[in-house]
Amino acid sequence: MAEIRLEQVRKAYGGVVAVHGVDLTIRDGEFVVFLGPSGCGKSTTLRMIAGLEEVTAGTIRIGARDVTELEPKDRNIAMVFQNYALYPHKTIYDNLAFGLRMRKMDPAEIDVRVQKAARMLGLEDYLARKPKQLSGGQMQRVALGRALVREPDVFLLDEPLSNLDAKLRVRMREEIARLHQDVGTSMVYVTHDQVEAMTLANRIVIMRDGHVQQIGAPLEVYDRPANLFVAGFIGSPEMNLIEGRVENGLFVAGSLRVALPAGTQASGDVALGIRPEHLALTSEADGVAFTVRVIEQLGAQTLCVGEAGGERLRILVDRVDSWSPGQSIGVRFPAAKLHLFAKSSGQRIETAKP
Repeated sequence: MAEIRLEQVRKAYGGVVAVHGVDLTIRDGEFVVFLGPSGCGKSTTLRMIAGLEEVTAGTIRIGARDVTELEPKDRNIAMVFQNYALYPHKTIYDNLAFGLRMRKMDPAEIDVRVQKAARMLGLEDYLARKPKQLSGGQMQRVALGRALVREPDVFLLDEPLSNLDAKLRVRMREEIARLHQDVGTSMVYVTHDQVEAMTLANRIVIMRDGHVQQIGAPLEVYDRPANLFVAGFIGSPEMNLIEGRVENGLFVAGSLRVALPAGTQASGDVALGIRPEHLALTSEADGVAFTVRVIEQLGAQTLCVGEAGGERLRILVDRVDSWSPGQSIGVRFPAAKLHLFAKSSGQRIETAKP
């Protein structure tokens, strides 16, 4: 196991900069997820850690070693890709053992490692089979096992669940989380799926256009997004974001008026954010009139899209069966759940505690 340090790591392809000066320390045994939309630089950063992409500038250290110029085979890392990349003509046992055999490891030690990995991943009954005889989830477990038998300092996982259906992704998330708890090795995981990031990570690195937007624990980035991009990217359904201005302690957008916590130091043009589950139901007399437009029944919860003061809002509440399009209900904006962002920079504005 080892700490990973990225010091002003940059990647450019000619005049196009894909990653802009990333500074990050991944602690020994930590599970860090790189999250962001396609083209944000997350996979490129992972591939630079792996040695599959040359670093244009900066330094990468794994443990005490500077690995910036080392070949992938010399970094003691193991990588799991979106494509399982299994040998179709080899048995599962031979797929797991192949990398160790190439390193001329003693056959008895190879067998110990393969059997241990198979037990951890529930593959004992499949070792004699070929990949075509396995399901997608089982093949992904074999890919994880092939990395596990190497006993690396670092696991690198590049969107490993993207080829699986929704039910299998949930199951494999649980498998990966349990595997991390069992082996305690540092893991760096790339995904565009925020649910994977929120459920797996000790910390999330959110990226956009090659820049790191925020680094923090899942609930930290959820509760205190650093800017408008993070606020809109993290959360499903996404945060309500309304453009307006601050006047005399009120947020004003069209006919919508929302009281801000007393002492909030903000003025001028801002964006107000509130998560759909934080809007509270109340009487129209005590709140803001909200007109129901679209109702989505999610089972235990109801998601409603509508309008308040001319602004589009989403509300997520415990199941309600009685709403209908065109109906008017009352909603309240709890002061403790409000987020403010500067319209010009997009950066978070701290609000006073109510």
